[in-house]
Amino acid sequence: MAKVYFLPVEKINQLETFLVKAGLPEIFSPGDNVALKIHFGSSGHDHHVLPELVAPIVSLVRSRKASPFLTDTNVLYRGERDTTFSHLEVAWSHGYHHLAPIVIAGSFRGDDEVVVRLPGENKRPAYLAREFSHFKALVAVTHFKGHLLSGIGGTIKNIGMGCASRKGKFAMHASVQPQVTLAQCTGCGRCVQNCPAQAITLVKKKASIDRDRCFGCAQCVHVCPEEAIDIPWSSTSSVQFQERLAFYAAAVHSLYPEKFFAVNFLLKIAPNCDCLRNPGEPMVPDIGVLASSDPVAIDQASVYLVKETPGAKWGAGVDKFQQVWPACPYWKQLEAAEKLGLGSRQFQIESF
Repeated sequence: MAKVYFLPVEKINQLETFLVKAGLPEIFSPGDNVALKIHFGSSGHDHHVLPELVAPIVSLVRSRKASPFLTDTNVLYRGERDTTFSHLEVAWSHGYHHLAPIVIAGSFRGDDEVVVRLPGENKRPAYLAREFSHFKALVAVTHFKGHLLSGIGGTIKNIGMGCASRKGKFAMHASVQPQVTLAQCTGCGRCVQNCPAQAITLVKKKASIDRDRCFGCAQCVHVCPEEAIDIPWSSTSSVQFQERLAFYAAAVHSLYPEKFFAVNFLLKIAPNCDCLRNPGEPMVPDIGVLASSDPVAIDQASVYLVKETPGAKWGAGVDKFQQVWPACPYWKQLEAAEKLGLGSRQFQIESF
């Protein structure tokens, strides 16, 4: 049974002491270059992990005479973080440049990659941004929340999607394709302008998606002002996406078998991703911080705490993520990750 350490939100000013107790500094050696895998946030809200909460992690890395870097990869869809320059501008505007050097992995086009294969997986390749093969240790710094495609966005998604090259991101989205409700489409063309695959055109003033070109990034779903585009969810497409997430997370973890650590911030737990300009109102009050060396256990424990915390809409004991995303059985990524040996769904919470 994996141990997951818990810091209640009312003690968050003791974060650095908590992380020492949880064992974070023990995974580093002097001289290690340590990647802090993070999401730098989006304009319009502050649901990302704020710099003042990342600062204690940076401090602990440096206390071991190791070198911390903040890192992420460019997104697949068009937006604020789709190029290295715009991504760095977001990180700068949110104040992360004061903490440590920032590395946007995968190069400007996201195609500088390394191929990783897991034993016993039929030599199936995972395409990761090359820089991750050069770091000595990895700390996943994750804002835990809901997600349109995977039900939850935790450590598994942070490293699985967030460390992949552009080709890897394509591969994970391959089975997810949106559809247009023509009666709701006004022909504004916003989806056409924002489609990175150039798969959408206007036909008789209605959006039309080329199924052969579409790779399922769902950017059109996010930008449509009329909510005329949606994912025709089936359990198969959602499960496939989550299984691929788990596979990529396992590939990333394999690069740091003894030097991996995860920190989940259960703050402003919205139903949707930080990538959106409006992720939605938090489902429950702020809970606190979890820390573990087990990426599966920390996500499973995060789900548990959200479930047991009463919110404005749902009480204690209600699975909030399943209520919000009923077609996304989020536990499939946890099951797949456990099967791959990434970690254990059985956890023991040790409160600080």
